[in-house]
Amino acid sequence: MNVSIPSPAHPLSRPHAHRAWPVRRPVFAPWSPCRVDLVLIGARGQVGSALRAQLARQQHAWRDHLGLDLKLVAAFDRSGFAFDLQGLAPDDIGTRLDPRQDGDADRLLDHVARAGAPRTVVIDCTASTEVADRYPRLLAGGVGVVGANKHANSRCLASYRELQRAARENSAPYRYETTVGAAIPLLGPLRDLRLRGEQVHSIRGVLSGSLSYILHRLHEGCAFSAAVAEARALGYTEPDPLEDLRANDLGRKLLVLAREAGFALEPADLRIEPLVQAAGTERGLAELLADEDAGWAQKISQALQHGKRWIVLAEADASGGRIGLHCVDAQSRFAQLQPGQNLIEVRTDLQDATPLTVGGPGAGAQITAAGVLSDVLAAASQLAARPE
Repeated sequence: MNVSIPSPAHPLSRPHAHRAWPVRRPVFAPWSPCRVDLVLIGARGQVGSALRAQLARQQHAWRDHLGLDLKLVAAFDRSGFAFDLQGLAPDDIGTRLDPRQDGDADRLLDHVARAGAPRTVVIDCTASTEVADRYPRLLAGGVGVVGANKHANSRCLASYRELQRAARENSAPYRYETTVGAAIPLLGPLRDLRLRGEQVHSIRGVLSGSLSYILHRLHEGCAFSAAVAEARALGYTEPDPLEDLRANDLGRKLLVLAREAGFALEPADLRIEPLVQAAGTERGLAELLADEDAGWAQKISQALQHGKRWIVLAEADASGGRIGLHCVDAQSRFAQLQPGQNLIEVRTDLQDATPLTVGGPGAGAQITAAGVLSDVLAAASQLAARPE
């Protein structure tokens, strides 16, 4: 059953709804699995859809092996909204979403963040700045937040630190591993290095799975516009591919990664060289990209003639961050990456001459959803262990 979220003025905001919100948390017997409610934002996007399929397959296993009863109680996107205290079938969301009404999302998020609310993890599978704006009040209310959304942690340094503080002081799980490298375990190990007192000196690597895929296809002879179209169809790019091609999305990744490494960088500390120079989209994306085909064909041909390949390299240290095109030897580890793969080198006190290297698939809905799911399980376990 889909019902609206109660406003403070009335227990239910829609006359036809008859299921009220619970006032008290349920009491669990010692042997019972611990219930943790899930709210999914971006329910019908590529990552959200892949995540729902994974939730549907694994829910029973988590009850048996982890003692977690994860209930998807709400799901919404820009146009649809669904809520049911008994739980929504993750693989049936398409038939359960009602047209979203003004205030539905705000009332829902206010409700899960209220004092005495059930244990809840909000999962953000969007690239929305508006959704990222809601993180502070969720964390302040002790709600777990799992985000694949890079906007929250790539704003000014003060905002990033405030989110960390809110999570820490309210014992609220805050996990965002997939904001850099999809499901590659990267941010967690960086935090572990710092916790054991090992200073990170620099990081560099191929951090964009979408740009990695596009450049790989260019070296295979594909036209630039066609390579971008392929990457978009595969779910490798942002909804607006220009966010990738102008390296805006990569800039956000590098900023998140640099901050987790201990570098106190602001967005203005990044120097970014885009793949395309066009600033407007009035003519349409396809025409804009087609104008780039000839230039890229020449650039790729010249590199191959000299035994080299183009990569987009992202680097950061305490002095700032840099993103740009590099023509490297074809035998370089970065040049030999498979389409869509990432590779990151981390230099530290103890790992300098031979840097720590982490790599793997860095884009795609299925792999990103898998990383989000790992974060959800970790967040839910943290909430289950939190004292009432």
